[in-house]
Amino acid sequence: MRCLIFCAVQCLLAVTWTLYVAFLPQLAAQVGIGKAQVAWILLMDQAIFVIADSAMGIAADRMANAMHRLGVWILAISVVSGVAFVLLPAATSPALLVGLTALWAATSSALRAPPMVIIARRLERSATPLLISWSILGIGLAGALAPMLTAALRQSSPLVPFVLASVGLMVAVVALRWIELPPREAPPARRMPPAPMPALWMFFAATWLLAFGFQIHTAINSGATYLRFAPATELVRYMPAFWVGFVLGVLLPQAPWLKRVPAAVLLLASALLGALTLVGFASASTLPGVLLAQGLAGVLWAMVFGTVVNAATDAGHVGREGRFVGLVFSLAALAALARIAMLAAGATAPLAGWLPWLPVFAWGGAAALLAAFAWQGGTRMVPPVSAASPPERR
Repeated sequence: MRCLIFCAVQCLLAVTWTLYVAFLPQLAAQVGIGKAQVAWILLMDQAIFVIADSAMGIAADRMANAMHRLGVWILAISVVSGVAFVLLPAATSPALLVGLTALWAATSSALRAPPMVIIARRLERSATPLLISWSILGIGLAGALAPMLTAALRQSSPLVPFVLASVGLMVAVVALRWIELPPREAPPARRMPPAPMPALWMFFAATWLLAFGFQIHTAINSGATYLRFAPATELVRYMPAFWVGFVLGVLLPQAPWLKRVPAAVLLLASALLGALTLVGFASASTLPGVLLAQGLAGVLWAMVFGTVVNAATDAGHVGREGRFVGLVFSLAALAALARIAMLAAGATAPLAGWLPWLPVFAWGGAAALLAAFAWQGGTRMVPPVSAASPPERR
């Protein structure tokens, strides 16, 4: 049940973003904002995510021991977020639309890093990697549904899907509060010495490069590559291929044969294999070859992102879980901001010949940083799951 609740929270949160992006041009037009300005609103959203994700993570750390239920705080902020989201279709002026968007973007960050703090500090320690993987599975399910949702709802009114998504998300957040346990009287000691600070910076720099490569690959290169082999009307059939692979791969790090592999080693191997897979994607000459490479890229991104979040959670144990996981989500938002800025500035045209290879360079650079990270002591960042301490009793 816990796994399904955390999965539902992240899935429905990602669905709200899908609905927002799908309807934003329509919402902007109804208040007199032109299509050229829509990109600036998206840039504003990502800039808010960059700041708010880290801020919410830090706040969750500070409140985790101070409050009997951290979920109460998350629920209160989520209600504000849901109300702002539902009111978006009713906006009657540019200022109101932008203000509601900013409020929704800032408050929705309460559902990214803070639930990871609940997982890491309020539930059984031995269950942390699995629960985080299930949370990330929710993101993958939403990604797989996104093309079909966008196509199906493009001509409909935004009010009903906005209300349904918000109500579903609130139900999931209430369930999240219900499963949360009270805080311990005193935090346990660290299981292992933390990685050196220079190694942590390498880890987070690699995280940004991986996220940037993912953004360019999925949001820019994928559609253009499919159009080489299929008409635009068929894209909705092929676009979920990456996310289908993601869904299939997100629980792989919990497989018995991978549990003993240190996070730094698993990250390095996944990044290297991902770079090679992206080479295959860029070089594929048939649609089946493209789909195969796309699915494998999704599997590897799932392993990368899941391992990154788990590693950040463990590196922050105890007391900085929210800070580190919030930074991971902030870096992901920063990568999305960079991709949107490239499109808005028209930078993709002069870089057209390099775009298929940009994710390869990004993931290759990340692999180099991860190799240095492991050399500098990053393998101490996360012990093998099988070496973890036994489940904590309450």
